[in-house]
Formats: sequence, C-alpha cells, structure tokens
Amino acid sequence: MGLGDAAHGGRARAGGHLKIRQSDASMFEVGRNLAVTPGKVIYQNELMQLIQYAPATATVLERPLLIVPPWINKYYILDLTPEKSFIKWAVAQGLTVFVVSWVNPDAKLAKNGFEDYMRKGPLEAIDVVTKVTGEDKIHTIGYCVGGTLLAATLAYMAAKRDERVLSATMFAAQVDFTYGGDLLVFIDRARRWRWPST
Repeated sequence: MGLGDAAHGGRARAGGHLKIRQSDASMFEVGRNLAVTPGKVIYQNELMQLIQYAPATATVLERPLLIVPPWINKYYILDLTPEKSFIKWAVAQGLTVFVVSWVNPDAKLAKNGFEDYMRKGPLEAIDVVTKVTGEDKIHTIGYCVGGTLLAATLAYMAAKRDERVLSATMFAAQVDFTYGGDLLVFIDRARRWRWPST
C-alpha cells in the first residue's frame, strides 16, 4: 500500500473521498480469519448487540466480564486473529466474556446522545449480563472512548448506589480531560471545529 494506491484506489472506493488504508481489506473476513472466537448475539437494541462468548474451559470463574469497546471501532478490535485475540485469551482463562458490539449509526439514530449510549449500552448490557449469569457483580473493561463511556456509566451508577460492577479496567481510555491535548479542540465549545457543510 503506497501513496499511489491511496490516491487512486482509495479515493475511488471511498466515493470520491480520500480513504487511506494500511492493508488490503479483502484479505480479512469477519468469522473466517477475523473475530473467530466462538460466540453469539444474546441481546440487541437500536444501538448495540451484546455478544456472549462460548466457554473454553471445563469450569468458569464466578464473575463474568463485560467489555465496552469504542463505537468508532468494531468489537473485534479485541478479537483480531486467534494469535492476537484478547477475547480468546480471556475465555481461555475461564472468564465468561460479554462484549458490546455497536451498530453503525445512520440518520435515524442522530437523536441519540452520550446519555443514550450510556443507558442503551453499558447499563442495558450490565442488566442482561447479571440476568443471564445470575451473578449480582461483574468485572468490566472499557477500551478507548468505550472506557470514557464506561467511566461515566460507573459515576452514574455510584450516584444511584448501584454496586453491580466489582472492577473496571481501562485500555487506552481517557477519563480526565483536564489535560486533553489535541482532544480539547473537539470538546472546548469556544474552539470546537465543525465539519464543513456540503
């Protein structure tokens, strides 16, 4: 993949917009050589599907694990190939693993805000995980902006005295925006950049 491919092939495949790739997308197929850890969708709403992975050990640990990935990536960022799969590794350790898989939003979902993603994402997922497993406490992982969402969810739960989350681990998740660096361009109203109208 080089600059010539990005300028020629990438532009054509992106409807006239520059689409930079670092690999040949045709080499990957979900379920064939990407995201192959066995699991199934056990719940869905308008914003997400909840995947439960099949156990890989004779017995499983008591507390299940819920993973909240970013909605700008797919759930399989943590289940790439079998050799590079955090989810496969976690299941092999005896964890009962659940992962939120966000839908690709379109215009009909434009009305949903951060609070909607919190309520219909982690909060509903926690409801389902505790119901399905019969456990009243779970472990959680938040990845990237999914971790930011999970942290906000945990703050909301703390205010409601909801103690179902036993632990929370963050992977590359920003939860303190005091020193947000370049992100401040997007969250500071006075300097927020806007997409040009087309």
